Amino acid sequence: MKTLVKYHTALDIDQTSSNDYDLASTALFGSNGGWTKIAGQVWCSDTYFDLAGLAVDDETIFPVGITCQTGGLWEFANAAPGDNVVVLDVMTSVPVDVVLGSTDIVNWLNVGAGFPGSTLNFEHVLYMRGQRWGTDTTTNMVFPLKADEWQSGSMMPTASDRIYLYRVVYVSLGATASSIIVPSARAVLQVENKAEPDHEYIMRLKRSYDLQQSSDVD
Repeated sequence: MKTLVKYHTALDIDQTSSNDYDLASTALFGSNGGWTKIAGQVWCSDTYFDLAGLAVDDETIFPVGITCQTGGLWEFANAAPGDNVVVLDVMTSVPVDVVLGSTDIVNWLNVGAGFPGSTLNFEHVLYMRGQRWGTDTTTNMVFPLKADEWQSGSMMPTASDRIYLYRVVYVSLGATASSIIVPSARAVLQVENKAEPDHEYIMRLKRSYDLQQSSDVD
């Protein structure tokens, strides 16, 4: 069994106009690396696990454990009651477009990654965790509390060379909020290599190839 680890840095953004945020010019050390602004209130960090060196002798990669760990505290500045932020941590077997207005990213909040209506299907999405963090008067609207959490995923084996990681932040703060800090995250993937019968492995290779064709980034 092998354990793979990847990181998303913290996200530090300031509200520059109504419902629009930009990277903070005075971001904390280690913040804001690798983040892309998808829309005024939607941000994404993306990376990937390189599996090319793991499989030997045409073995298949089987995920046996996936989790996402949080590196610190969330923090709001000048927030109001009812302000909240949703974060999705997603691992997929195919790449997703990370561009302004990306349908791939934006609709995950409404229909879910890999659910009907998404641009991905069940097999594509190995893991997804969603969290909603909201303000509370007991913390003076500075340190939000986790209000909801949900998870899904297929944990499907793959013959692909990569597993893609996305951390998507959807900001829903009022006009008084001046900034938000989303803590860093660590994606942890445990995998095993197993040999399959030749026919099954060839079919899995073909399936992985077919899934990659529409949006391959290699």
